[in-house]
Amino acid sequence: MTEEKIQVRDLRKGDWFWISKILLDEYGKQIKPIGIAIYNCLAEYANQEGYCFPCHQTIADKIGSSVSSVQRGVRRLIKLGIIRKGRRRYSNVYYLLKLDRSDRPTSNKTGQTDWHIGQPDQSDRSNRPTNKNKEQDFINNNSEQIKKLKEIKNQLVEKWSFGKDRKVAREDT
Repeated sequence: MTEEKIQVRDLRKGDWFWISKILLDEYGKQIKPIGIAIYNCLAEYANQEGYCFPCHQTIADKIGSSVSSVQRGVRRLIKLGIIRKGRRRYSNVYYLLKLDRSDRPTSNKTGQTDWHIGQPDQSDRSNRPTNKNKEQDFINNNSEQIKKLKEIKNQLVEKWSFGKDRKVAREDT
């Protein structure tokens, strides 16, 4: 019996790239395998700033698809807000947009967000007081003082108003 040699994937060689798990979790059914393949191809070509400029034919050759399928897939990715397309002289430029669970309406807000690798999950902020909560707490704690201030304000408004009573007072004098 011969022992097979197991090869472990070595990430130090630089033959890898990152894509967001959100792409599959939230968009997989909508963009289908062709959209996932296109996004992976764009991610492979993308530089550190997250943009690249391969032509449709290059993408089609890389993923084994037709140019028209690539064009449809790119339009779908743009429509869903996954990528953005621009022009650079004689070629298209594709920007890989940040996919963040908190920005998506169908988000289940689980897992690590893509804000920065290694940072703690920021998606659950429910334990932090918001400004609206602070305002409501202030109103609840100071309701008697607020009522007194409103009474004083009303008295001043009545005293200093230029209403009908003041005109009567002028005519009498």
